[in-house]
Amino acid sequence: MILVTGGTGLTGSHLLFYLTRKGLKVRAIFRSEESLNKTKNLFKHYSTQAEKLWTNIEWFTADITDITSLEHVFEDVTQVYHTAAKVSFSPKDKEILMQTNVEGTNNLLHLALENNVQKFLHVSSIAALGSYDNPITEKTHWNWKEVHSDYAISKYLSEMEVWRAGQEGLPVVIINPGVILGAHFWDSGIGQILQKVDKGLQFYPPGGNAFVDVRDVVKIMIELMQSNISNESFIVSGTNKTYFELLTSIAKAFEKTPPRTKLPYWLAQILYLAGKFSGKGITSKTILKNLYQYPQYSSQKLINALNYHFIPFESSIQNLTTQYRKAIKK
Repeated sequence: MILVTGGTGLTGSHLLFYLTRKGLKVRAIFRSEESLNKTKNLFKHYSTQAEKLWTNIEWFTADITDITSLEHVFEDVTQVYHTAAKVSFSPKDKEILMQTNVEGTNNLLHLALENNVQKFLHVSSIAALGSYDNPITEKTHWNWKEVHSDYAISKYLSEMEVWRAGQEGLPVVIINPGVILGAHFWDSGIGQILQKVDKGLQFYPPGGNAFVDVRDVVKIMIELMQSNISNESFIVSGTNKTYFELLTSIAKAFEKTPPRTKLPYWLAQILYLAGKFSGKGITSKTILKNLYQYPQYSSQKLINALNYHFIPFESSIQNLTTQYRKAIKK
């Protein structure tokens, strides 16, 4: 039996769709009917056989921060895809970040070891990597002297829990995706950026980041799980792009005018001060810093291991904007 955590999130819901489309029986956990409906709608959008695929999922109500609610979930489980995580860059969320991303991961690993799970795949983030190499690879070491967001710290500490379980005999794999480009979750992540570009943007931040299509992420996860690879980590980045390139590609797909003015640092500082009180936009110094940095990430280790070819960036943007247009017309 395959267990998927975070099945109502962007990556987890796409993973469930791909697994069930392969005819596999899957077990997944959820906390609310509202979140479950998002995954149902995604299935309906992608397939005319949505109802049939849905029957391949055995849903359990559980919370990864409550180990007692998870105990019955692990019965007969042989593989775990751990995609569940709290994503926030607000300093106010430090406690819940640590509870969900660190303690929650530790709970799952404890039960995986106790139930002799054959393999555990953990979805981390490029935020959990160091930033002083160029390009950044899996060998880049975390440096506590650098300024890190609470989210990045929680993901790094969760990785430490995974490696500890690996040393105790649990076969583990960690992936570190870049910014994930995926449809149907328009109220968060890349979806929020699409909304802003669609309404019109004047400014662009001068930094950049690593980006990857959600379809690549889930295919890679499945390939790694089905391989003999264990006790390894892999950066999952389709490409490195500046934010100007990202916003321009989205604007052109929307047939809108791309942003033309570089965001002045003084204005970003004002937006940061406003974000501290509103809880929206630039809510932390880490976000402010990241807007002006452009780290380069390498997925060469993954490409070599799987002989993998990523979806081209422009194809991802075209698919994303097309799905967005269809969604907002409904």
